[in-house]
Amino acid sequence: MNKDVFVSYTTPDRRVAEDIVAFLEKQGVDCFIAPRDVDPGQAYAANLMQAINNCRVIILVASDAMNRSNHVLNEIEAIINKQKPLVPFFIEDFQMNDEFCYYLSRTQRIVAYPDPVSSYYHKLLNAIMPMLPQRQAPAPAPQPVQATPVNQSTTTVFEYIPSRGIMINPEDHQRNVSFRTDTFINMFGGIFDNVVSLAGLDRACSIFHESGYHCGQNFAQRLNSSWEFGENGNVTIESKLQKWCEFDSQVGWGKFDVNVEVNEETGDFKGELTINESFIVDRKERKQICEFVRGYCEGVIETLLCVKVHLECLECPMKNRFKSVCRFRIELED
Repeated sequence: MNKDVFVSYTTPDRRVAEDIVAFLEKQGVDCFIAPRDVDPGQAYAANLMQAINNCRVIILVASDAMNRSNHVLNEIEAIINKQKPLVPFFIEDFQMNDEFCYYLSRTQRIVAYPDPVSSYYHKLLNAIMPMLPQRQAPAPAPQPVQATPVNQSTTTVFEYIPSRGIMINPEDHQRNVSFRTDTFINMFGGIFDNVVSLAGLDRACSIFHESGYHCGQNFAQRLNSSWEFGENGNVTIESKLQKWCEFDSQVGWGKFDVNVEVNEETGDFKGELTINESFIVDRKERKQICEFVRGYCEGVIETLLCVKVHLECLECPMKNRFKSVCRFRIELED
């Protein structure tokens, strides 16, 4: 019997693989997984090869244990040779050995951490559905995102006006535009390449940082004027930063989190900002367009807090493609 999906995994990851199969089959996606679907009347290896030949897409449960599995490596080699669509599902942060790097380094993957692996199953489903003809993802269409209000009138819902073909923010009636992140990255990447050719890499990074910084200042000025921060406008530094992080998280920039410690007696200040799955990270071409976000965050923080700060990059997906978190140290500048 032909199956939609072949699930490749190594024994230590069997529980996750079976969990993925159970989820997909509830959505109507037929899966082949060994040893459940192996025909006892056939040789084991021949049965696997037949299943690979007949399936439409392969899901690979990728982990450090995979590095030590010759069985999985044999399956991947056969899958690549037969030019079958392959979706690696990385369930942990690890360094692939040379053999798996050879086969998987150019393959688009799903990074299923740091949150619980099960929280990424819908993302996996959406990735494979276009490869299954005459299928549609059963999940309901997403509803407009509504943020937790920072006051009674402030939300991040964008309203569509059919007669004009535009979206507006109902809070300030300003126009907003929605587009794919790869479109944005390609646009910024083209500008970045041209600036590099004219002025060099360091100047290109500086221009992107400065551009982001001014955007952050402008945005924070609007936040300061439109948000009500408690009685008589009084608010702590921590809560002000937290509201900014909530806002940018809810409009799709990535998951922003901030942690700061302030000593008002001594003037000491230290903190960290993390952005999980930042929309501007260029994993494909690896251009340093994410300098825009570093500058943007500095502009926002300085304008909200009326202090001069510097963000030092501590962790970057550009340096480790298996990580999805941008982490910055926030430091006061003299």
